[in-house]
Amino acid sequence: MTLNDLAARSSSFNMRLHSLQGISIINWDKMKIPPKDRPALMGKMHRDAATWLYGYIAALVDRKLVDAGDAERMYCELLYLHEKHSSVVNS
Repeated sequence: MTLNDLAARSSSFNMRLHSLQGISIINWDKMKIPPKDRPALMGKMHRDAATWLYGYIAALVDRKLVDAGDAERMYCELLYLHEKHSSVVNS
């Protein structure tokens, strides 16, 4: 099982995965977020998405719905995505 497999089965997982990947579209004008505050908000959104996704996978492992080996691979991918996009947000 992969992150994309879980995203295909859960819209909540998909939304947060897209957020972590930097794919989600944010309408800054509608949200009325000043440009100076946007990097901090993006960083928080990425941290929140990574935490939520990690917890979701952990819950599936606890219920024995996901193999521990698959979960480890997904955790590694989450860490990679979080580090990759955190460096973009913080630059």
